[in-house]
Amino acid sequence: NQRVYSGGNQASLLRQSIAGRDGARADLAQAGVLIAEAVGNAWAGLAIANAQVQAGDRQIRASQTAFDGVREEASLGARTTLDVLNAEQELLDARVTRIQAEAQRYLGVYRVLQTMGLLSVEHLKLGIPTYDPAGYYNAVKNAPVHSAQGKKLDRILEKLK
Repeated sequence: NQRVYSGGNQASLLRQSIAGRDGARADLAQAGVLIAEAVGNAWAGLAIANAQVQAGDRQIRASQTAFDGVREEASLGARTTLDVLNAEQELLDARVTRIQAEAQRYLGVYRVLQTMGLLSVEHLKLGIPTYDPAGYYNAVKNAPVHSAQGKKLDRILEKLK
């Protein structure tokens, strides 16, 4: 039994399916663009963190040289103890800045892994057990529905009502 006239229903369904397919393709392309952008941003952040670490190294070397010079001048009587303490504080500040930059570099590496979808136990080879839904199901599928402890808890809850 076949209709002679469907009133354009078949053509409409075809156009609707084509539009749905094209929409799904556009969504997929947009997701690819967003992922590429996120990975690019993460890489740029990592490059910035690496540059900050290098700048921190140079700042430490410069502060160390300045501190050594001020300390030597102080031993000759040309500088005060306050000058030495100020130079030492600048050296300590440079070291703190370097440590903070190093922490940002580690975070940058993890951001890159996260945006690439590689921040997982398996990829990082952490050596820890992961949750296996099928394994857990198989372990408890034959377990009793009610335990002795569960029955005691049920009795307590009934009394509280």
